[in-house]
Amino acid sequence: MKNKLRFQVGQWVEGETWDKQRIYGYVVKVGKPADITKVYIVDSANEELRGRMIHVLSKSLQKVPEQTPVEAAIEQLIDLALLTKDQGWFEHLSKQLCQLRMQYS
Repeated sequence: MKNKLRFQVGQWVEGETWDKQRIYGYVVKVGKPADITKVYIVDSANEELRGRMIHVLSKSLQKVPEQTPVEAAIEQLIDLALLTKDQGWFEHLSKQLCQLRMQYS
């Protein structure tokens, strides 16, 4: 059976490794055969995987839905608020993000 999912280099994906560990990252290389994809891991419950490139079965990956620019910008500002430990700003931005998501869901 041919895999209908086709990934492109740079595309954000999420899924599981062969041992069922959740991963989030972007495609570095689409392998030949196309059922293997090389992914740079940005986030995972397994801290040892973060920052590494691994080969993953394409069928265990899915594309990450694209975010609206506004949502992505607010998320980046939330990260900044966390880094600066500004609780008031964090709470304000979190409320904004929640309202935005409710508006478009």
